[in-house]
Amino acid sequence: MSTLIKSSTFALFVAGLLMLVVGTYTNNGGFQLAGGMLGFISLIMWISNAGRRNGQD
Repeated sequence: MSTLIKSSTFALFVAGLLMLVVGTYTNNGGFQLAGGMLGFISLIMWISNAGRRNGQD
């Protein structure tokens, strides 16, 4: 079973994390919500992709 993270999934996670940090720093609830959702969705995508064998798409 391959547990490699695709670059697109990692990029979504980093973008979500950045949005969450910016929203927390500026006290902007919209950015916090969007960043948290994007990070959560990217984690779900990573778990889904990790369950596939040999990098099949």
